[in-house]
Amino acid sequence: MKEKEFSIRDIFTGNYSIPIYQRAYAWGDKEIETLVDDIYDYYSLGINQNYYIGSLVVHKDNNDLENVIDGQQRLTTLSLLICYLKNESDYKDLVQDIYVNLNFESRKRSTDIFKHLKKNYEKVIDESNELVDGYRILKKKLKSEKYDKEYFRYLIDNVILIKNELPRDTDLNHYFEIMNNRGEQLEKHEIVKAHLLGLLDESDDIGRKVIAEVWNACQRLDKYVQIGFNPIIRGKIFSETWDEFIPKDYSSMKEMFEEVNGNGNSFLQSKTIDEIIQLGYSDKRQNEKSQNDDDDTGRYHSIINFPNFLLHVLKLFKGDSFDWRNESEGISLDDKKLVYQFETHIKNDKHVEGFVYLLLKTRYVFDNYVIKTDNMNDATEDNSNWSLHKPYKLTSGRSKKLSPRNTFYRDKYTQEIVVKIESMFQVTDPRQIYKSFLFGILRILNSWIDNKDDKQLVNQLICFAKERFNALTVDGTVYDSGVDTPNYVFNFLDFVLWYQQVIEGKEFEIKASEFEFKYRNSVEHFYPQNPNQAENHKRLDDKFLNNFGNLCIMARRHNSLRSNLMPSAKIKEFSSTSQSLKFELMEKLAKQNDDWNVTEIILHGTEMKKLLSEFIS
Repeated sequence: MKEKEFSIRDIFTGNYSIPIYQRAYAWGDKEIETLVDDIYDYYSLGINQNYYIGSLVVHKDNNDLENVIDGQQRLTTLSLLICYLKNESDYKDLVQDIYVNLNFESRKRSTDIFKHLKKNYEKVIDESNELVDGYRILKKKLKSEKYDKEYFRYLIDNVILIKNELPRDTDLNHYFEIMNNRGEQLEKHEIVKAHLLGLLDESDDIGRKVIAEVWNACQRLDKYVQIGFNPIIRGKIFSETWDEFIPKDYSSMKEMFEEVNGNGNSFLQSKTIDEIIQLGYSDKRQNEKSQNDDDDTGRYHSIINFPNFLLHVLKLFKGDSFDWRNESEGISLDDKKLVYQFETHIKNDKHVEGFVYLLLKTRYVFDNYVIKTDNMNDATEDNSNWSLHKPYKLTSGRSKKLSPRNTFYRDKYTQEIVVKIESMFQVTDPRQIYKSFLFGILRILNSWIDNKDDKQLVNQLICFAKERFNALTVDGTVYDSGVDTPNYVFNFLDFVLWYQQVIEGKEFEIKASEFEFKYRNSVEHFYPQNPNQAENHKRLDDKFLNNFGNLCIMARRHNSLRSNLMPSAKIKEFSSTSQSLKFELMEKLAKQNDDWNVTEIILHGTEMKKLLSEFIS
């Protein structure tokens, strides 16, 4: 196999074809924005070194057409990016000599759409097509001023793909079989675990075992952390009811393990350090389910993975501050830098001990007070069945098991408010690398957990949500920015509408009690940008079209398919689906006035801005 490095500028010297057996282009907001921002994060370090974004595997046919075997999603995204730069950016000169050639075998429409995106994008920009969706996502993302000429110069010349060309006589069926059966590499969080153990004194055998046991219990985010400990040590750490966190520091936690071990109840069989950190050892122990445990593994899905959770705890350990205006400051949440950041900030045994204690405490807090998705009886389309459950010991005769119930089971309003605020943040920032809101919430919870005043927690979370809104709306014109209006503004408005009707009793005549936050991630014009003028529908002036009163937030699949429908048609189309509360108010006003035009837009926009202003103040 020939292997060679190519910059983005040079990778497009080939003529590529996407074979029919490859799936259609499927990248959405999450994947595209991750690629763009990962490149930006490395570019912003200022070291001007190449950044590698993966491999492209191709197989040439007899006509020298390069069939893309692996990496087509990334290559297609880069092709769309070059199209955008050529079509609509201020940096056309950077890409004038780059020609993207991409053919979709047996997908004539995709091939035709792509040809238009290269030369006549206006003809297809409102089409319902996955390639057009990708182009629009890139366009919206790359409008930000931070993506300047030097960024694009770096992207084109310093971002590298490793291109692997398979020999012409390669048996592709055999190649795919090998690729599917290849082994997994050692994960980065296991390297971090080895680093922590290596910093302890060799004579501290109990300490090593404690850290290994805590780590093993914490790394499975699909089960409550209590299940990771045997019932004896569980009763020490989490009280006899299994639902409190008792240790005050690392020393007291270590004493609990020593006490149990000293009574002949070995919490961890004697193992060498190499065996403790061995890949797979932890999973084997944790999967040995006690007959007294109600193991809900698989029922709950965490909003982050374990490497990302480790970075949140590291930020807490280092005492990073939080400011919505500079939310990315401090330790990065990018798990590509996981090992480096631990090697930089955890340097001795005292650091290890403090971090591991905080790891277990934060995991307890995370389990009990941060939302998860609950797969039981989940009827949602987008995995947004939010739950906030706390495990406790359920005793029936001689049987004892962990059983979940609502965290704030004594106060349904506190339960609902916490779920609403956290799910509001989650649907706004679903990507782990930018989930800074979770760090802010964990800071609040780790401090609050010592007092557990429910009213205080609600007040702190509402203030936290208001602070983000204030940081976004310092410039009052942000409301009327059309599709560039931040998603959080719409989600926060939905929270305010829900809160005032359900909690405070104000009546908006909307179905607030049934409302749930879902992944509505596309800003929509209620009166469309491009109405059907053949039906005598006029295009509105931009100042009305992009006014906050004419905007709402929807799932991308709804927006891309029906964006040019008139308001009355949108109401008919979506009245039976779960939409935002702002959409419901727009629907109500349109029906009340039997119209949706400039008058309704200004009236609704003014009312919503006033509502937000009064809630904030």
